Amino acid sequence: MLALSTITVLALVLRWYYVSTALVLNPVRGDATQYFTYAWNLIHHGVFAKTPPGAPALIPDSYRDPGYPIFLALWMKALGTGGTWYAAVLLCQALLGALTVTAVTQLGRHWLPARWAIATGLLMAVWPHSITINGYLLTETLFGFLCALGLLLSARGCLHGNAAWALAGGLVLGAAALTNAVLLPFGVLLAGLLAGRKLASRKVCAALAIGALLLPGAWAVRNLHIPPPTVGNTSKDRALQNFVQGAWPGFHAAYRDSIFGDATTRSRAHVTLNAVKTEIATFQASSTAGSRAVLRRFSQDPLHYAGWYLFGKPHELWSWAIVIGQGDIYVYPTRNSPFQTSPPWIALAAICRAMNMLIMLLALASLLIVWRRNVDVMWGKATDRAALVSVICLLTYVTVVYATLQAEPRYSVPFRPFEMLLAVTTLYGLARWWQHHKHVIEHPRIPAKDERTEIT
Repeated sequence: MLALSTITVLALVLRWYYVSTALVLNPVRGDATQYFTYAWNLIHHGVFAKTPPGAPALIPDSYRDPGYPIFLALWMKALGTGGTWYAAVLLCQALLGALTVTAVTQLGRHWLPARWAIATGLLMAVWPHSITINGYLLTETLFGFLCALGLLLSARGCLHGNAAWALAGGLVLGAAALTNAVLLPFGVLLAGLLAGRKLASRKVCAALAIGALLLPGAWAVRNLHIPPPTVGNTSKDRALQNFVQGAWPGFHAAYRDSIFGDATTRSRAHVTLNAVKTEIATFQASSTAGSRAVLRRFSQDPLHYAGWYLFGKPHELWSWAIVIGQGDIYVYPTRNSPFQTSPPWIALAAICRAMNMLIMLLALASLLIVWRRNVDVMWGKATDRAALVSVICLLTYVTVVYATLQAEPRYSVPFRPFEMLLAVTTLYGLARWWQHHKHVIEHPRIPAKDERTEIT
């Protein structure tokens, strides 16, 4: 308990110091502009809409998910929209980021010994992406916390056969889905997987599925009672846009060249970006015509696109440098970051960057270890497979979804703690295997007398 508390305090101190020191230039920009606008309209008009303040009419929509705007609106209701509000949001996100480390570490204790789980927590606490993301008015911090808490509560429900815990876990996963719709079907899929593999009782799995459906179901009912949105103002339109952008291997490079490149590269980049916009418009006008346009482009070089979806996009999702943003570990331009000014912080970032690929490979290798039939023998303890399978299911699910839509390192930030948990799981499995192998070599089994006679 002392070690876990120490890890939590360390995570909080690092995040608190970062958000108190780093200066994000024009923090209400890009996606943050829309989240701020939604929160403003909720507080001042009681309408969930991205219509800018001062517009003649507010048109409710469902383009963005409501979770993060509601989070901002709660602070806005209490503190207004000035500097105090901004500071409170960042400090609250620092706390949520630290609590995410705590929750995932506790989740790891369901199958890892204490010292291995604490080592994972230490890695989560100091990971640069997980620190810098708290300084932006973006969904990732809240989303990551809800994912961690939801899986922890669900694991407790499965372990103890407690439907109330599972229901609470499902509700939190539902709240996570309303913060980032990519997680919408996950709770139900997870419940089905746990039930199918008999890792939890049907009662517990049913409670998990029901909890996961309640909040998104209520939001879906709300969306049925708003005026029909215009083209481009629904969550479906946003998913379609991400799909088309992700279907162009050169989109990210073109995006960066259009901002950071010289005149020649900008000109070439705009050709690609205009082609992407045209394809999106084709999809919005006719899904059939849009699908044909994408398939026609795929058919021109099927092997290239197959490699892009199977290997290129998953690698890009879990790689280091943020692409749609400032770059490296920054989404928006940031000054006075300790990762830019303090040698120990700079060294920490360099070490973590060197480890990034290894962590990704170790996390992938966990799939080969945890599905072994004799995993409990190798582990030396009864493994809580429900918790372990839940984490594997989450990372597999988000990798497939983002590889289908648009893969970008920023999107993996909420899931980095789970990636580290699986990476350490692989290391622990290898350590146990080596101990078992060494024991067999040093203490070979001598056949019994009857066995020797039979062999002779």
